[in-house]
Amino acid sequence: MFKHKPVKTTIGVVTTTSLIVLSFTSIGLTQITTETNNSTQQEESIADSVPDRRKGGASRRPQTPENTEDEEVVQAPRRRKPAASRNDNNQCNFNPQELVALIPENLQGKTITTSPTLYFSVPAITANTEIEFVLRGPQDELVEKQTFSGKGQAGIMSLKLPKVPRISSLNAQNTYHWYLSVICNQSDRADDVVVEGLLQPVILESNLAQELETASLEERIKLYQSYDVWHERLDTLAKMRRSQPQNTQLAQKLGELLESVQLDPAIGQQPLLETELLSLSR
Repeated sequence: MFKHKPVKTTIGVVTTTSLIVLSFTSIGLTQITTETNNSTQQEESIADSVPDRRKGGASRRPQTPENTEDEEVVQAPRRRKPAASRNDNNQCNFNPQELVALIPENLQGKTITTSPTLYFSVPAITANTEIEFVLRGPQDELVEKQTFSGKGQAGIMSLKLPKVPRISSLNAQNTYHWYLSVICNQSDRADDVVVEGLLQPVILESNLAQELETASLEERIKLYQSYDVWHERLDTLAKMRRSQPQNTQLAQKLGELLESVQLDPAIGQQPLLETELLSLSR
C-alpha cells in the first residue's frame, strides 16, 4: 500500500497518492486529446478524398428486392466525375475523367418541364460503344431506360428526354434519379464509366409562367437563376450559344455558369454536339 507521505509544494501540501491520481488524470487527458486529434485528422482526410460525384466512375447496383426485375441497371458511385482507373480489359479509349455531368455539385437539378434536357461534357466515344441512360423514380423504381451509340466527337452532348408523365408539378418534392453509363465492356459491366444526377420537378408559379412567355432569352436566364431552376437555365444558354457559335461572349457566359457550380469553365468553350432525342422505352 502507498504511504500518504506529505510532499511540500509552492502552493501547499499534497500526498503521493494525490500525485499519482493527478498523473493518471494527465495521462488520460493526453490520450483523449490525441485520440480527438487523430479522429479530426482522419475525418479531414476522408473529406479530402471524396471525389466530385458528377464525374465518371464505375460500380454495379447491388441487387435488392426493389430492383431485381432489372438486372442490367447500373449503380453509379454517386459522382459526376470519375474516381477509379479502368482495368486492362477496358475498351473505352478515353480517360474517365473526361465524362462530366453538367449539374450542380449536390447532383440535384430543378426542372419546370416534363421533358428536360441534360448536358454532359464527353470525350470522343466511338460509334461502336453503347451509352445507356436510366431514369429511376422516387422509390428507386425503374421509370425508363434507353441505349444509344457514341458519335465519335468530343464536346458538350445534350440528351432531350421525351415527355415523362411522372415528372410534373403534381409530383413536386419527388426526386428522380438518373444514370448515364458508357459501356466499355459488354461482358463485364463493372468497367462502365458512370455519372449520375437527380431531377427535381418544381411547381411553375403563375407569375413566373407569365413572365417567361414574354421574356427574351437573356431575361429567361435571369428568371431561371432567381428561381434556382438549373436545367432550363443551362439549356437556354446552350441554345443561345448554338445559334451563335462565333459569339465568344456566350461561350464565356456558359463557362461562368459552369464555374459557379465548381466545374471547369473551359468546358464552355467546347463544341455543342447534336442533341440526342431519347425515345425512352423499356
